Amino acid sequence: MAPPDASDEGLQPSGFPQSPSAFDADDRVSFSKLDDKFILETEEGTEYEWDTALRRWIPVLDQELLDQQAAIYRVEGVDESAPAAQHKKKRKANNDETSQKPKKARLNTAVYITSVPLDADKDEIKHVFSKCGVIAEEIDSGQPRIKMYENDKGEFKGDALVVYFRPESVALAVQMLDDSEFRLGTEGPMGNMR
Repeated sequence: MAPPDASDEGLQPSGFPQSPSAFDADDRVSFSKLDDKFILETEEGTEYEWDTALRRWIPVLDQELLDQQAAIYRVEGVDESAPAAQHKKKRKANNDETSQKPKKARLNTAVYITSVPLDADKDEIKHVFSKCGVIAEEIDSGQPRIKMYENDKGEFKGDALVVYFRPESVALAVQMLDDSEFRLGTEGPMGNMR
């Protein structure tokens, strides 16, 4: 007849019982009312606790075992009782200019226009000013970034703001369109565009 299989008795191959119903039959297992846990002690004196969540035996760590492991990993010249050094990032002084990246100067990409004819619309303003460069678009609507200013009654008052994609277009628009007519032969409310 074959020797009894470990699984027949609810035991691990190491000989430890694996179910609480088998704990009563094993003399090495006792129940600690203080810790509310099952404890198993081997012939060598090693203690294990039953972890109900993992459903297995876990070795009990005592100070002697921890001291043995510390002795194994001890490094000469290192004081184990000293606290570990804290590594903090050091900030450079505020007056040290090398610590900060130089900020790019914010370049103007907008042109403010006055004396636009009162009957002009966005499309006509776009047509005139797109000759000097690409006009930026609104992110959400895709419409050209042209703002037409209104008076208190909600009527266009002849002022507008055109935002270009590149700052070079601003200088070109000022050079080409400053003090000129919006439409050939038509002056704005205050004369030529400025």
